[in-house]
Amino acid sequence: MIEPDMQLLKSKLSKLQKAVSAGLSRSYCLSIWSDFVRYRDGQRCVDCHATNGLAAHHIFRKVIASPAQFDPGNGITLCRQCHKDCHKGFNRRPDLSLPIDAESGEKLEVMERLYCILYQDSIERDLASEPLYSLSAVVISMLKKMQGYSVNCHFSGSSLQQAFMILATCERQPRDALLAANGFSVGAEPIPPGTMRILLK
Repeated sequence: MIEPDMQLLKSKLSKLQKAVSAGLSRSYCLSIWSDFVRYRDGQRCVDCHATNGLAAHHIFRKVIASPAQFDPGNGITLCRQCHKDCHKGFNRRPDLSLPIDAESGEKLEVMERLYCILYQDSIERDLASEPLYSLSAVVISMLKKMQGYSVNCHFSGSSLQQAFMILATCERQPRDALLAANGFSVGAEPIPPGTMRILLK
């Protein structure tokens, strides 16, 4: 793994932010975003650590979440095989009139896993700073809505950590239905994984 030079990494991030702010072409901004993500991730697949056939992958698909297309925290470097695995099955433009993942194209469990391993990688490499892995408030709100929570619902941690926790938290509607069927009620706040256990008899 090639550890990034912090000054160069921040320079690449600044270049990306300036290009997006200036409204430069989408293809140009995506190429800068891709270069930044691959450099930040040490020019290796964050999942399997291969160093060949690398690509910067959008965790939250840009066709669904266009505000996330240039977010540093929405990118992860993957090798050809890991990238292919993420796109296995449905990989076309979704029908946006249907509920999220109704066509199994978003693969929410894959999104959750990728946000998780990217966050863990940032911690292990001592790079876990918000600008290098940031997700916009718009994207965090979109994830909350997808899971059935209010945009004002609180999830702690960095934006990358919040993205993982939002997706790891049970969707609100099935959670509430299960609890109601067993005589329990819960408020509107999410129950993060590992914070509550219910023994059903």
